[in-house]
Amino acid sequence: MTRKTLSTRIEEFEGKHVGLTRNANECCMYKVHEQLRNVNEKAYKPVLLAIGPYNDQSKVGQGFMEDHKLRYLYQMLKRKGGSVEAYTTTLTELEEPARKCYVECISQTPEEFVEMMVLDGCFIIELFHKHEIYKETGDFQDDPIFKMKWVLPRIARDLLLFENQLPFFVLEKLFMMSERKDTLNRSKHLGEHTGDIDEEENGISVESSTSTTQIIQTRLYDLALNFFYGYLHFQWNIVTSGYNSTEKIKHLLCLVHEDLTSSLLHMICLRLTVGFRFKKAEFEHLLGLIHASIGISLLDTEIEYARERQEVGVKLKNAKIFKSLFGPIREAIIPLLAKMENMRKAISYTSQFQKPRFQVNMAEIENWESIPFGLEFQEVGIEFKMAKKFKDDGYKIIRWTSILHYNELQKAGIDFDKAKKFQDLHNRNRNEDQNSKPCVIVEKFTRLLCQIKIETWKSIPYGKELREAGVEFNKAKKFKRSLLALREIEARNIHGATELAEAGIEFKKAEKSNVFSIKFNNGLMEISPLTIQDHTETYLRNLIAYEQYYHRHTDVNYVYNYVCFLDDLINTPKDVELLRRRGIIHNNLGDDEVISAMVNKLGHNVSFTTNIYERTIMNVNLHCRRRRNVWMAKLRRDYFNSPWAWISFLAAFLLLALTATQTIFSIIH
Repeated sequence: MTRKTLSTRIEEFEGKHVGLTRNANECCMYKVHEQLRNVNEKAYKPVLLAIGPYNDQSKVGQGFMEDHKLRYLYQMLKRKGGSVEAYTTTLTELEEPARKCYVECISQTPEEFVEMMVLDGCFIIELFHKHEIYKETGDFQDDPIFKMKWVLPRIARDLLLFENQLPFFVLEKLFMMSERKDTLNRSKHLGEHTGDIDEEENGISVESSTSTTQIIQTRLYDLALNFFYGYLHFQWNIVTSGYNSTEKIKHLLCLVHEDLTSSLLHMICLRLTVGFRFKKAEFEHLLGLIHASIGISLLDTEIEYARERQEVGVKLKNAKIFKSLFGPIREAIIPLLAKMENMRKAISYTSQFQKPRFQVNMAEIENWESIPFGLEFQEVGIEFKMAKKFKDDGYKIIRWTSILHYNELQKAGIDFDKAKKFQDLHNRNRNEDQNSKPCVIVEKFTRLLCQIKIETWKSIPYGKELREAGVEFNKAKKFKRSLLALREIEARNIHGATELAEAGIEFKKAEKSNVFSIKFNNGLMEISPLTIQDHTETYLRNLIAYEQYYHRHTDVNYVYNYVCFLDDLINTPKDVELLRRRGIIHNNLGDDEVISAMVNKLGHNVSFTTNIYERTIMNVNLHCRRRRNVWMAKLRRDYFNSPWAWISFLAAFLLLALTATQTIFSIIH
């Protein structure tokens, strides 16, 4: 067989794979890469229900769901009074953008692709509708899917597979067409304003007003989240009405004003970003919707946890977010502010050459576009002064993060001007000759001063620069203690649960449990309970796969962070047993060793740079580093590990006290 020339192969590639050159932002439907798939291939394959073009329903579950898809489409048309032609015609217009969502080349013809979207999309919508009725009334409606208890959990599992998705805008369009009339009636009954009712075509409304669209979108979110909430065994906030309420956003902005920290601003910016995704319906598919909802719930918990630490006066003296986290934090915040800075420079440059015809008070102009999330804030009714202060506080943090060891400088009470001067002096001295070595006499004298604990400016890191910057000596010593303590702390990992318990850390099930919530304070670690069942690994793996391919933001790896934290805590079956006895893990698989092996493999072939639990890890390691905590834990474990030991100790102490008292009275008399 004659081998084709390179030019011929390139021409064929250009003709067959022209879709690969499209905008990468349009692609949101990927296939899991081979290294990740090989760890557990079954976790990414549907067992009963095939959705989308990547899986063939005739080959999945022996074609069990093919007839059920047709039956659901028939029942939906009968219930809503529409026609297949109306749905097909509408989705034909979405065929090209929907096809572009898939990275892999789709072999289906346009007609086959549209029929697939109608069949799969209507099945999902009708499934959500039936599930709502089933939860409210308990009526099966003679539906075999609801009668057979083993079917629904597997359908829920398959609907959240990374490779088993439809574009969310397809579901949204189908739901808009089918639910508009019911939503309008429901909104009128509740007294909501929905705008003008548009004309209908073939019994199905095609266009809708903005307010009606938002109402219908919210209803779709609620139906989807309520369906999956009962099967994921994660506890999170699924009430979407509070995600972007004016009161919630005001609360978040006030936290920035009160507690000006880089980590808090980072979490709030990320929370606002994810929250406004619900308003704009910026979801790739159902898996993205679930991940965003989980993210909002987790970020709300972490933000409230930071606020609680401030209220109770808990001072984490040696806590620090390492440079590996500061880089992504700046990458997350700076793009939000870069546009405003460029706009300010443009206005300043223009004003040098143009004289205004009349004097304008710039303070009275509300330039919402110069504020991060400005248009969204304006739409929900946030005052411009509050939004402006949010931007100004953000700039303050960005200025601080450009300074070396700024976190320690802040903890030492050094103001920004002196810290900035210190940074300038450090940069200048670093560029000078750094190879000069102090004489041996000076080295011995400095070492002697350290041994007799007499601190001088030479004993403080960057002492020369701090002194020239005008920093007080006491504050410089605080800076030194903070900096030296952090150098001895491992910030990336923690020991297993058994070892941590031996070091004096107590584990407790969180009272206000929320998804992936982990709190640590004064030796007590509170963790939200996690139920591990047959499909738990599948859910976690597909959520992590979504995080691997999500390219709009770099800090959405909440699930992977949680899995890594669990991986650190669980090294052996004994660690699982300890967490199970504390009510943190509910083992429905029967064997602690199985859970230990599963957790240890969840993070294989996955990597991220940020960790939302890094502060918690730091505090845990600081606690274990203190010898007093280890000694007290050993004392309780070895000598006071039962009520009888305490009774014996109290009896001996009482006897000793009586003997001492008797001796004292004998001496007196």
